Amino acid sequence: MATTAPGPRSSNLRLRKQFSDADRDQFVEDAFDYMARYFENSLQELATRNHTIEGRYKRLDAQRFSAVIYEAGQTRAQCSIRLGGCFGKGITYSASADAAGNSYHGMLSLEHDDQHLYLSASMSMMGGDRDQQLTFDGAAEHYWAMLIEPLQH
Repeated sequence: MATTAPGPRSSNLRLRKQFSDADRDQFVEDAFDYMARYFENSLQELATRNHTIEGRYKRLDAQRFSAVIYEAGQTRAQCSIRLGGCFGKGITYSASADAAGNSYHGMLSLEHDDQHLYLSASMSMMGGDRDQQLTFDGAAEHYWAMLIEPLQH
């Protein structure tokens, strides 16, 4: 059976996507939930691989969680991560497990181009990811690197 080849056409068919408030809210909520699971699993794996390390993950409420890393029973690193930013939609990082609502040391802002929603490190102690289009995994790794940095140096 012979098939007919399609006629010539342009490959330039991409149109600008419009993102609604619901799309933006869902994206940042999904990113936050992913990050919470990422931290919980990473703390467990860190403790499994290092017998002197204990990790504690605590979901504080629907919009906040904390992580603490103990080495030989002493606090070595801690943070709290909160859904929502001071300057719009985003996810903030504080280097304290019990940080007050306005205290933060890093902020991932919700951004978009003409095709995708993504997170960007608009304010961070680790400027290397600034202006990158971070996926859920990239955003979680960005904050994980901030948490674990004191144990790696």
